[in-house]
Amino acid sequence: MTMLPVASHSADRQLLRFVFSRPQANPRSQWLIRLYTDACAMLGLQFEFVEVPAKRATAMVESGEVDGELGRTLAYQQLHPQLRRVEEANNAVNFCVYGLATAAPFVDMAQVQRQGLRCETRRGIQEMEAFLEQQLGRAHSSEIGEVWQGIRKLQLRRTDLYFDVQEAVDDYLRFAGCGQRPLAQPQIRQLATIATTSGHCYLNQRHASLAPRLAGALAQLKLDGTSARYLGEELNRYAQQCDQRGSAYVG
Repeated sequence: MTMLPVASHSADRQLLRFVFSRPQANPRSQWLIRLYTDACAMLGLQFEFVEVPAKRATAMVESGEVDGELGRTLAYQQLHPQLRRVEEANNAVNFCVYGLATAAPFVDMAQVQRQGLRCETRRGIQEMEAFLEQQLGRAHSSEIGEVWQGIRKLQLRRTDLYFDVQEAVDDYLRFAGCGQRPLAQPQIRQLATIATTSGHCYLNQRHASLAPRLAGALAQLKLDGTSARYLGEELNRYAQQCDQRGSAYVG
């Protein structure tokens, strides 16, 4: 692989502004901020993160108000064809279904329909929203705003199945000391993986020529271990902050 030189710092470097579907304080936001700050610097660009509500993020990229969004799935471009995907992935993304530990094995959505199971997903995950609407229709599925609400409703038996991104649920359970704690009982478990894809940065169309260069920089940072190191450091840092301050989990 051709090594990309790191550009020298300069006050007149072009500034690119990025948004993300998670708050800035989230450890995975911090990971991508560090990763793309380095990737942009390798191309002679400045990076800036703009924290906005998740629902506004994509609209701001499409309108050109900001330059890119740090993480959406591979198929997201089908929903937003005017965006330009950076082909090098940030990470693997698993869409999973969760239920009580005592729940019967998950077979397929046809079984869910036959049994009339109540299904829920987190608002803003457009792929899961579309999947449930296609499989069940809006009348037979619902949405919540936060991971903890989905888990809590399972435990209180207000829903039967909860669909979400695996890393979001894993992080919530891992950082249980941060604010909203899951109930000790009944326990929940991952029942099945519904789909596996990858997470990518997306750019406004005016930056189409930048996408392959940014992909090359990102590939280099993954190959040399920088990406994995940054993620591990941010997850550990957040866990320590939770232990020390008992701060609320930022999903």
